[in-house]
Amino acid sequence: MDRGDQRVMSFRLSRVMEDIGISRYIIAKRRGTWLEIEKLREINFRIKSGVKLMCYYHFGSQSEGNTTPGMESDIDLLMCLDAAPVILNWRDWKQGLTNLLVLKNELFPPQHCLLQCVRHDLPLPLTEVRSPNDVVDNEGRVLYTNTQIETHQRVREFNSEGVIVRHGPSKSWDKNIDIVAGFRCPSLPHECQFMFNRPRPGHWPRPHTLERAKESGVFLVPQGYTESPSRPSRCRSTALHITDDPSYPESRRQWRFSTAIMERLLMFDMNIQQHKTFVFLKILRKQFFKPIVGDRLSTFHMKTTMLFTIETYPSEIWREDNLVQCVIYCLTTLLRCVKIKYCPHYTISEVNLFTGKLFKHEQTLIRNMILKMISDNMSCVFSIQIDDIGRKMSSQENCVSLQSIKTRCTNISLINTFLFKNNVGRPNHLNETILNESDDNVDYVLLLIHHIAMLTRIYDQGTSIEQEAVLLLKPKLCGTLASIKTSRKISQSQPVTPAIFKMYKMSFDSDLLSSRLKFASMLYCSGQYEAARNCLNYCEGLLGPEVWQSCSCKGRRQEYPSREFKEKASYKSNKEMMKYHYASCVSFSRHEICCVPLFLLYEMFRMVGDEDRQQRRPASLYKWMDYIVIDCVPFLYYLQYLTYRQLNMPLRQQAARDHLKHYVFFESKGHGHIDTAFNMLGHCCELENRLDRAWICYTESLLLYSRNNAAKWHIARLLNRGV
Repeated sequence: MDRGDQRVMSFRLSRVMEDIGISRYIIAKRRGTWLEIEKLREINFRIKSGVKLMCYYHFGSQSEGNTTPGMESDIDLLMCLDAAPVILNWRDWKQGLTNLLVLKNELFPPQHCLLQCVRHDLPLPLTEVRSPNDVVDNEGRVLYTNTQIETHQRVREFNSEGVIVRHGPSKSWDKNIDIVAGFRCPSLPHECQFMFNRPRPGHWPRPHTLERAKESGVFLVPQGYTESPSRPSRCRSTALHITDDPSYPESRRQWRFSTAIMERLLMFDMNIQQHKTFVFLKILRKQFFKPIVGDRLSTFHMKTTMLFTIETYPSEIWREDNLVQCVIYCLTTLLRCVKIKYCPHYTISEVNLFTGKLFKHEQTLIRNMILKMISDNMSCVFSIQIDDIGRKMSSQENCVSLQSIKTRCTNISLINTFLFKNNVGRPNHLNETILNESDDNVDYVLLLIHHIAMLTRIYDQGTSIEQEAVLLLKPKLCGTLASIKTSRKISQSQPVTPAIFKMYKMSFDSDLLSSRLKFASMLYCSGQYEAARNCLNYCEGLLGPEVWQSCSCKGRRQEYPSREFKEKASYKSNKEMMKYHYASCVSFSRHEICCVPLFLLYEMFRMVGDEDRQQRRPASLYKWMDYIVIDCVPFLYYLQYLTYRQLNMPLRQQAARDHLKHYVFFESKGHGHIDTAFNMLGHCCELENRLDRAWICYTESLLLYSRNNAAKWHIARLLNRGV
């Protein structure tokens, strides 16, 4: 292949990478979304606990923007306990906090250390064990081990089978989510200053990135050394390696330095052509290397290769017409590492990333594969199946359009919808977290006012990302506060004040329909039927194919968004999608019972007997069953039916019932809280004295969900009436 052919191939490959989501727009959208989710998690925890004890970080492909739909990358989450800072020396000790002192000497394996427990009142070592994770070594020091017994118990609660999914230091209940619980050290250990002290050409990383990296600190993650120092020459696979290996018990006490923030800063400093090159390297790994050696040649090896290549080669090479050659440069860097059996860590000194990873014969095999790729001028690109890259490249070369290949617009819609789905549940989670407070002495009005004030302070003092997070969280809390206040007013036969109406109005930005329907429900329950009718008619006018009625409740079927919704998601922000095209479940707690039709109170008592209770496992994920939770569309029709009945408008009342009937039998497709929708239709039939049809609705509801279903109470009522 001559230079001209390589340029043409580079342009084609660049267009294909744009097609599968590696563009400036999508990378920025991914980063912005996951950084916002970080803040949403952090604010949720901060409001729940009252102080900032925990920080959340999303690292890896998703937050960096270096993934595609076909790569099916998992979600990486690091939970950092700020209440237990790691210190390198005694002068960094902080009073009142559980400090952990780094212990390390020249005999320790690279990148690893021990953590000694320190007293919180005096800068002195702790002398007694205080948690199941603490051990006393032969020198009498209390060490904090990486066993994380409490974490294991918590993870098992979220897994229906009590299984922990392990991947490196990650311990999760879901194979698609890597969760690491660690600690942060604000100072950089000596070996983590490697990038700043070693000789470099100087053009990259850029000076401002290096300055920020110096302030990034490190994390301590629970992972022991993968190779016993007594057997350093043995090259073996770590696929079956257990961290607490009896032949090397020290691994249970060791913690590994992680420069994840520093690495993310470096990835954020890359230009679009470098991102395309890196993602293509990862695709090569998954397509050709992973079937041979699994994940032992990991994406982190590719990332390290990429970073050293950017540093080594001049910045002028990273052009769209030179993309194929840039890939070859990176493969050359990887080949050099494989040949010498040494892959240095980019940010930490004396670390060989090949340690304990590859067998010798595998290294030879990988070396030959790389040599062939380079010698064939990357002709292997035409056989890549991930994201249909090979077929896309072939169709461009032959000027043929393939109908079965996903277009750029389709991929962008899929990516944006995925990002939106991961973002939308956070406000509901915060709302449920507050209302799950079990103390009956808590005044929830004062509690919500306090939390809303805290959100306001965060908005006034926070960064732009924190402000965006607050704008997502605050409206939902305002709606809950307004509903609780109104419920108290109705129970005391007092009028709803203008201040409460204003609070309801502030809640309308939480999503398209749920807050407005809570407002309409309040109007109906307070006897304001004309106003309720107007509000419900307005809500009905908002419905359309571009609206996604979503349910994120555990144990319920999620409806996929429509094509029209995905098209809207392609060019609108998450906030705009939430406000104009998203309808979450409508939820009422026990503090809002006067703002919901009386019939629906049965939904709060759906559990009948131990068998129903056994189904609610893990219990923390089924808290929603203690609330009244309804999907927006059937609740809209049900409220219309009740309102028109009060206004003596039989034709419109019948039309609303028919809409509800059509929804439950033809439109819902088993989505969300279809059992509650059937129950509401059954109530409509009861009000018309059609008890046989009501019986059918309740039994249909029970056929769908035989446990934790309020239909049992309704059937019992009908039986009591002699039906």
